[in-house]
Amino acid sequence: MKKTAILILLAFVSYAFFACATDTLDTTTAITTEDVRNDAINQEYQTLRLSFPVALVADFVLPEASSADFAVSYSLDDVILTNRTITYVQEAYDREKTLEVSITYEGLSVTKQYVFMQVADPDLSEQEIIKLVFQACYDTILDDIPAKIYSDLTLPDMPLDGVSVEYSSDISYVFHGRFIYTYPDIEETVLINATLRYGEEVRYVSTYVTMASIDELSKIPAIYIYTEGGAAVESDEDYVSATMTVVTYEDNEAVTFLENAVLGIRLRGNSTLYMPKKPYKIKFEEKTAMFTDYARKDWVLLANYADQTLVRNYLADELSRGVGMAFSPISVFVDLYLNGEYQGNYMLTDQVEAASSRVDIEKESPNLDTGYLVELDKRLYDYDDWSLLDDNWFLVEGIPFVIKEPDWDDDTYSIDQLYYIQDYFVTLLNTLKAKADYTDLIDEDTFIDWFIIEEVMKNVDSGYSSVYFYKDAGGKLKMGPIWDFDLSSGNYGHLEPALRGPEGWYTSRQDKNIFFYYLMQYSTFRSHLKVRWNELYETVILPLPDKIYETSDSIMLSRYQNFEMWDVIGVDTSWYIAPEIHAIDTYEGQLWFLYDFLTQRIAWLNQNINNL
Repeated sequence: MKKTAILILLAFVSYAFFACATDTLDTTTAITTEDVRNDAINQEYQTLRLSFPVALVADFVLPEASSADFAVSYSLDDVILTNRTITYVQEAYDREKTLEVSITYEGLSVTKQYVFMQVADPDLSEQEIIKLVFQACYDTILDDIPAKIYSDLTLPDMPLDGVSVEYSSDISYVFHGRFIYTYPDIEETVLINATLRYGEEVRYVSTYVTMASIDELSKIPAIYIYTEGGAAVESDEDYVSATMTVVTYEDNEAVTFLENAVLGIRLRGNSTLYMPKKPYKIKFEEKTAMFTDYARKDWVLLANYADQTLVRNYLADELSRGVGMAFSPISVFVDLYLNGEYQGNYMLTDQVEAASSRVDIEKESPNLDTGYLVELDKRLYDYDDWSLLDDNWFLVEGIPFVIKEPDWDDDTYSIDQLYYIQDYFVTLLNTLKAKADYTDLIDEDTFIDWFIIEEVMKNVDSGYSSVYFYKDAGGKLKMGPIWDFDLSSGNYGHLEPALRGPEGWYTSRQDKNIFFYYLMQYSTFRSHLKVRWNELYETVILPLPDKIYETSDSIMLSRYQNFEMWDVIGVDTSWYIAPEIHAIDTYEGQLWFLYDFLTQRIAWLNQNINNL
């Protein structure tokens, strides 16, 4: 009461002062009785407000007026509160509440609003969270699993942390998160079950999926080659005259892409030449485009016999394209028929040669500083008498190199050109051994990109053969193109166990590729390697393993027919089959081995390159 009286007295004195001054101060504003009452109400509200709840966790009794001069009433969300009590309501969520406070003083009433939070009930909140978590998982499963499938199916991961899922099926089975398509003769409906776990809670959800019949699967391009008189293709030197027809498919309807084109066909390859499923080289009579915007005479059909996934070469080419190598061979899966007999799934690709659309260097010039395409090829060690070889090879500290361009058959080729490029390689190696400046000799960017691809795939041949270098007239030595990755990524039976796993440097070992052995001793090279790796890591390298399944799913019918003909998975015990590969007796197991290998390989490289 005393406090209120003082406030009223002060207000009255102020009012009297200003009222007396109005005759002499024209610009002043008189304080009214209503102003005094408003001030008193505001003061009362601030006093009451100190006792209001900030966060409501139980029933709460609001304060009475500070004196009999004030009348106070409360309402909550437009409902008048009796006994000034806010009742706590159990809810699963925090809820914002609005308290209306009506204060009356000397006939003047003012209503103020106060906002506070009603805290969620912990038990209800946890139950609601669990409900929402499982609902999100149900929605993911039901939305992401299609009604009909035409290939193996990668089943969805859960959208929220802390949730695990196990899938099963009444028909077929689930392998490392993939439902395995069974190639039914007629379409078949299967039930896919999901067991979800979140903390101690377990839920179940199921959905039906129809597997398309095998006849509905997409067909890949088919190549039909007929040799003259049905002659067998048995030589890797002599071409057999033939014609080729290529059929593509649009909505599984055949479209003739190329008809009766004249060509020659022969065997090709080195170790692959002696495998049951033969690789071929074809040479058209006229330059011909093969799923490309350029036309060439020479093309290659890779058998991929040693690769029981069929996709390693394709992945390497995809990586090369992603990295941006100047020339990356095309990789088109085809079904090959020779004289009417199915040969299996093949990969159509480019011939490695000098051409504006391939390795773009100067050709057919008598100059010493012209275009060169050179292969490091330790397969020459297999020859007993090197004097019988063509005059297009040289040695650098006992390592054999073969000159692919200039072509030794051309009239312009001279022994002086051999001496020129040999001296260039010798100079490069001596420079690296001396740890001198190599920047005027090599295009470092191409060396780094090539090295990254070889190391990601852990290619067994990166220091043995199919290792290409090229140099244009007046230019520096460059690395590329990449080639030959069927024996990569853990798929090598002739290596000792310590070298077969996904860890460890490979290309830069001293007994592998001597150039990278010395380049890795340069801090500048290692620094530039680290920068380039991190440029490519997120967008090019990290997504590579997922392309395994994308690629294999795109050739479902062809891969089935291939392994029906070539029964090698879990069967072949040849020298090139590692024990780890031989132990896997299913195609999906082979895919998982490759996926797991590359995932671990990339993780190891990422850590070790960034620690250089």
